[in-house]
Amino acid sequence: MNRSVKTSVRHLWKSKLFTTLNIFGLAVSISVCWIIYRLVDHEFSYDKNLPQRDNIYRVVTGHIFDDKESYNGGVAAPLYTGIRAEVPGIDFVVPVYGQWKTSVMVNNPGGAPLVVEDPTAIVATDSAYFKMLSYKWLAGNAQTALSSPEALVLTESRAKQYFPGFKPQEIINKTVTYYGFRDTVQKGVTGVVADFDPLSEFTAKEFFSLPVKAYPLVEWTNTNGSDKVYLQFNETKSPEAVLAQIKAVAGKKWAEFEKEEKPTYKSERWLELLPLKDSHFSTFINEYNVRKASKSILFGLVGVAAFLLLLACINYVNMSVAQIPARSKEIGVRKTLGGGKRELIGQFLIETFVTTLIAVLLAFVLGRLGFFLLRDILPADISVVGNLLPLVLFVLGITLGVTLFAGLYPAWLITKVKTANVFRGVTIWQKKTSGISLQKALIVFQFIIALIFITGAIITGKQLQYSLSSDMGFNKDAVVLIGVPWKYTVNEQYKDKQFTLQNEFLKDPVIKKIAMGTTPMSDGYSSSPYNYTPEGKERIERQMFKKWVDTSYIGLYELQLLAGRNLRPSDTATEYVINETARKAFGFASPQDAIGKMLAQGNKMLPIVGVVNDFHMQNFYTSIDPAMLLNEKQNVTTFNIKLDRNQSAKWAQTFRTMEDKWNAIYPAGSFKYSFYDDSIEKMYAEERNLSRLINLTTAIAIFISCLGLFGLATLTAYQRTKEIGIRKVLGASVMGIVKLMSKEYVWLVLIAFVIATPIAWWVMSGWLQDFVYRISIQWWMFALAGFGALAIALITVSYQAIKAAWSNPVKSLRSE
Repeated sequence: MNRSVKTSVRHLWKSKLFTTLNIFGLAVSISVCWIIYRLVDHEFSYDKNLPQRDNIYRVVTGHIFDDKESYNGGVAAPLYTGIRAEVPGIDFVVPVYGQWKTSVMVNNPGGAPLVVEDPTAIVATDSAYFKMLSYKWLAGNAQTALSSPEALVLTESRAKQYFPGFKPQEIINKTVTYYGFRDTVQKGVTGVVADFDPLSEFTAKEFFSLPVKAYPLVEWTNTNGSDKVYLQFNETKSPEAVLAQIKAVAGKKWAEFEKEEKPTYKSERWLELLPLKDSHFSTFINEYNVRKASKSILFGLVGVAAFLLLLACINYVNMSVAQIPARSKEIGVRKTLGGGKRELIGQFLIETFVTTLIAVLLAFVLGRLGFFLLRDILPADISVVGNLLPLVLFVLGITLGVTLFAGLYPAWLITKVKTANVFRGVTIWQKKTSGISLQKALIVFQFIIALIFITGAIITGKQLQYSLSSDMGFNKDAVVLIGVPWKYTVNEQYKDKQFTLQNEFLKDPVIKKIAMGTTPMSDGYSSSPYNYTPEGKERIERQMFKKWVDTSYIGLYELQLLAGRNLRPSDTATEYVINETARKAFGFASPQDAIGKMLAQGNKMLPIVGVVNDFHMQNFYTSIDPAMLLNEKQNVTTFNIKLDRNQSAKWAQTFRTMEDKWNAIYPAGSFKYSFYDDSIEKMYAEERNLSRLINLTTAIAIFISCLGLFGLATLTAYQRTKEIGIRKVLGASVMGIVKLMSKEYVWLVLIAFVIATPIAWWVMSGWLQDFVYRISIQWWMFALAGFGALAIALITVSYQAIKAAWSNPVKSLRSE
């Protein structure tokens, strides 16, 4: 065994070029596999360690909104009380209701109090929460910790933040003061628990006691995304039966509400049970500040890893086969000295094992580099190495798998070399130089994969460019956004201060215009149903997006006024400007026809005074919906500032001046600005990350494919050495020989192109279907991918082709 390893190392050292290319090709693909494995393992580890995970469910709310189905992660606040009272057989009904506070203050007897602005991860719940989840208690206990209304339980990390230097038991009964938007409450610490598993959707750090109260009927009709309810029941309880009972409870309350209040609107909503094991992957539910992962994307990444590893193995096969002619004499000698098939195969597999092992070691260096380069895409809490056992299993699995998959065929091929032919200068490859060999078929397969990735990179790049640079219906250039934090907008101390600040900002000559209001295009939205009743016809009701704006808004964003006029200054909404889609939705014949018509919401009717062109309000996945602009002083809290492009050198100074003026009115540290261009780009962060991953994968696929092509070109040059020598003696030029050797590779790429094109079209057409506004797939995208692959292939084989063409024909013909 030791002798075999030494022989393998000697051979690998002797063939430095092929060894280096093999190791590097395998290392690159294995490093990608490791990164993807760590990412997939990380995402599927959420709540994996909960003993009862398979028996825990979330109640979520589905509803029809403007003829579109969507889901909310929350429920009506009283629902948990109804389930506890009327649905038997459930072990735990756990309410987890998000709490929002503007600041926290902790008194410090020895100095100034600790103040934390905008604290996060606060929930209100009860003792059922700690019965369902296995927290470790450092002080206090699960049964009594949340028994009083003023009770507060902290995690260890939050306790250390609020009470540095204190032990958990010493924190019990200490007071924490919470400042809300309209109230101030004091809580006494009744318990401290160890921090929960970081890979969990249970991320709360502070726990209030949820007050027991009688909810009014109207509360049963509301849904709040931060009010979550979890259920735990044993395996004998059917989730379908439980859901039917829950729906009956909610339906009964809704019927009582309709009988008592007689609402004029209809509610189309329903409840569903979402298994906790699927909650992290519920991307169809929009939830604020909750990180999720898409199973389809993760499985797609696993497929990418498998393809890249397969390409590397194919590359290894081709490179190994390319070396066999040069090793024919060595093989012949081994056979003459009694070497059997098993010995030859074993020797080659040991060489493959050593190569793969070195590649695995290099892959971890490249993997760490990959984690660094992709740090803004990968989850922040993912670890490079992870646990030792999965690491060992991964190394063993990859090493043995690649050794067998990549090494068996070349090893078997070695045994086919006949000793007699070797010493007569004839090898098995000299019998046939045309047709499709296995090596050529593998090269075609590699380039099929590479062409699919190249085409995908072109199309995703074009769609992203289209989303960011196409006409959005408004001018976003040189616009800076500054939002007034909501806690200041509801504080009487800062009432209407934004208008004072607006006048101060306008004194700067670099600022051309300022409009107050919600941006045209954003992630969030506000909407309500409005109706119009044409004379003698049925009432038309439509859901309308609402944009709160001032009188400068239309001019700043250069919205085109198709009919009517701009809004007039007003403290409250007295009139509307609608978009073209709304004009069509209400059946107005033309923009001019809409002017003066009255839109109603409940008993309030206001006139349409203007119609503007359509503009995008959400990303390109979403259609342009009916929208209105309205002026209401209390709702315009975002500065939309148009800067002078000709004075861009002075922008930095302008920002400093604005911050000084801001700090004179609002608390220091709350001034934050962003360019609107950047805000829109963030809406396509997922697409940009996808484009980066595809580009990176494309580069790796091309690199590995070219290594395989290099091996095949080497083999071909060896096979045709004497033919080339004869052609040169008969007067063939270098360029003619290069063309001769390159011609077959052109055919290989063309075959790959014909096969890859419909596959790439099908895959990318499916991806584009998610966009309402999308590019059309055009022929030149496939042509560009094919031309690029062909150019790369020709560049790759040109080295061996030129080397063969420049070789001395005397040397190649000497044995004849």
